[in-house]
Amino acid sequence: MPSTPDEWQNQPRLRAADVDRQQAVESLTRAWREGRITRDEFQERSQISLAATFTDELDDVLSDLGGLSYYAEPMATPNATSGQLEVRDSWKSEHDDALPVQWAPEGATGSGLTVGFMSGMDRVGRWVVPANHVAVGFWGGAVIDLRDAVFTSPETTITCIGIMGGVDVIVPPEMDVHVTGVGFMGGFGWDKLRYATPTRTPSPDNPRVTINGLGFWGGVGVTRKERGEPID
Repeated sequence: MPSTPDEWQNQPRLRAADVDRQQAVESLTRAWREGRITRDEFQERSQISLAATFTDELDDVLSDLGGLSYYAEPMATPNATSGQLEVRDSWKSEHDDALPVQWAPEGATGSGLTVGFMSGMDRVGRWVVPANHVAVGFWGGAVIDLRDAVFTSPETTITCIGIMGGVDVIVPPEMDVHVTGVGFMGGFGWDKLRYATPTRTPSPDNPRVTINGLGFWGGVGVTRKERGEPID
């Protein structure tokens, strides 16, 4: 292990992993909640964090908040039954009510169309959602996962068309979603009625999402899932 400043300077830069970027964003979220940074600062720094290649870039973003040490490292907690220590990632276990949404950089447009034609097409992870997006499942299927999506507009409309196929839309627990589509010899709507109501308090800064369209000899289903929960 390097022991002098010169040796540290000669070390190669460490590449950031997805968990590093996520932890940095969670750190910024807590700082924003506490009033240590403004909303504009939060959005700007979050975008830098999500695009970071190296860990020192994340350190720069968090330098005035305590650097990388500001966000919690995995913590060891006693196991009540075994008496052994469990490792718990605090950023995963923290309650995320009213987490501010991730906004795309100014000028970003995203893709306006998802088509599953005799096959499947998935929009998952951190993808840019335009103000209007069309998803089509024709003799095939499409998945629109909004849990980690990056939005461009406070009003977002997703038009889903399932024709002898299907479209599955996944939204996070706190998202404000309005479903207005029609099922004709098919189905359109929430997979379960209880999903229609957010299970966590929506943030006033989050986008309002409208899901409309048609299920014709096919189906369009909308469900709520926790972030990190498998699609299937």
